[in-house]
Amino acid sequence: MRRQLFPLTLQRRCTFSVAAMDWRQVVSNYRCKENDKNVSLSKKDVEHVVRVCTQNDRAREAMDVVHRAEKRGILTPFDSHIQICCSWARKGKPERALSMIPRLYNQYTKEFQKLTSNQSTVYDPLLSVFKSQGDWRSTYAAIEQMHKLKITPSLRAFQVLMLTAAKARQTNLVMTTIEFVEKKFPNSLNEVATLTAMCQALLSLGDYQRVMEIYNKMDDNWASEEANTILFNQFLSAAIRCEDRTVRSKYEKLSNFHLAMTILDRMRESQQAKPDDYTFATFMMELTKRGEWAQVLDLFEIMLHAEESNRNTAIKTEKKSVISALSCSAVIRALHNVHRVNESEDFKTKERPNDKRAPLRSTNAQKRKLSHDLAIVLRLLGTVDLRNINHVSTLIDTLDEFKLFIPARQVFRRVMDQRSIHETQWRYRDGYNIDLHGLSKGVGKCAIVSTLEEIKLAHKERSDGAGPEIAPLQDLRIITGVGKRSQVFMKPVLRQALIDLLTKSCHPPLWPSINPTNPGVMLVRQDALRKWLAKGGIIRYS
Repeated sequence: MRRQLFPLTLQRRCTFSVAAMDWRQVVSNYRCKENDKNVSLSKKDVEHVVRVCTQNDRAREAMDVVHRAEKRGILTPFDSHIQICCSWARKGKPERALSMIPRLYNQYTKEFQKLTSNQSTVYDPLLSVFKSQGDWRSTYAAIEQMHKLKITPSLRAFQVLMLTAAKARQTNLVMTTIEFVEKKFPNSLNEVATLTAMCQALLSLGDYQRVMEIYNKMDDNWASEEANTILFNQFLSAAIRCEDRTVRSKYEKLSNFHLAMTILDRMRESQQAKPDDYTFATFMMELTKRGEWAQVLDLFEIMLHAEESNRNTAIKTEKKSVISALSCSAVIRALHNVHRVNESEDFKTKERPNDKRAPLRSTNAQKRKLSHDLAIVLRLLGTVDLRNINHVSTLIDTLDEFKLFIPARQVFRRVMDQRSIHETQWRYRDGYNIDLHGLSKGVGKCAIVSTLEEIKLAHKERSDGAGPEIAPLQDLRIITGVGKRSQVFMKPVLRQALIDLLTKSCHPPLWPSINPTNPGVMLVRQDALRKWLAKGGIIRYS
């Protein structure tokens, strides 16, 4: 039987299909049980079916199960109705979800009273859905409905309204909500969740000065005992992103960088707000934008000490690594820029004018130092969390930019092994159709190298008689787009990078051509692939 080049693709599709079939099987089993007069149904049966259906966003099927159960005199649990509401909201029908609440309020009065007495409402699950969708209109409508039902809106409802409105750039609504919360819930200003929501909303609007005002008003003792890492991260983000002017703190007049360092020092001394990977990544990326390379390296030393401290306490408590893909990318860029500056200064200053070899020795020493420092960072890449594909793309792009090809490919292999990028999204048709839409330049180059090596390995195994029959050689279609979404406006950066890779790094060169009917597609003809394979299939990306 013929083997595809990428057998995992079909396997993953089958896995996803089986997962999608679960709800159908559960509903089918329930209906068989329902039609059997010798078998009695219970609330737990209905609850189970509704839960499975809503987890797969099959709200209509869940409603049908509820109606069938009511005909048999079975009252569906209150929580199951709330799950159906959330399912409708996730499917983009918040009006239908909210329209169910008044009927539930009349039908389950005791449950409503029980929940509201615990300072929690039935709206909390719905608010979580609206928050994830950034739907401020539905959040606002939910608060209005609470007033109509004479339910006092919880503080969480206003927290979600602040966040969703800020995401939609509704500045007036955010400011009005903050003022209302400060007047209506004065004690909430000593609550971490409320302060965090306020700061996140203001950060989204770019009002960094207002965030720093909240920081300056905060009581030191309360901050040391109650404030957590997420809240302090908001303050640090605001401090480093303020304009390059002095910011008045409660102690002295500090520059934004020194104020951010002061906040970081407080986090390191705190027991509740230790710095995490977001702390260092945010700080380093902002310094990178400003070209403050020496400060990035100083922060890297602090990060290594924090990581060592986490390892020492890992026996008692499980802590997440503070080293991330973004921080490693920033450090690699800083090391190369510091090396470039030092190298240029060595040529300008001649301490020994009679010694012509002095600049050469100094340059070699700088290169050895760069190699040593890079080795430290590259060793950390094996432990970096690669689940955020955007952060990983930044790291791979940086490695590719500074010609660290082997580490770039190692990171890419780990991403593929962890399935952060599914093959079904960019490789199909026996592996000869490569869709690189949405992938960065470095990731796209690694994807092409991986594809060519897979083709080479499959044909080598077949020629040696060790492998099964494979798909016949075909034209390789590489879909890059025309560059409309490129970071450089209307300039196809990825396409040119792949052309250079195929023509300069492959021997013999794999000269691509542009598809005559689609300028966003490059073609590598099967004759060129056959010639490339016949001569060893060399690709120099290492």
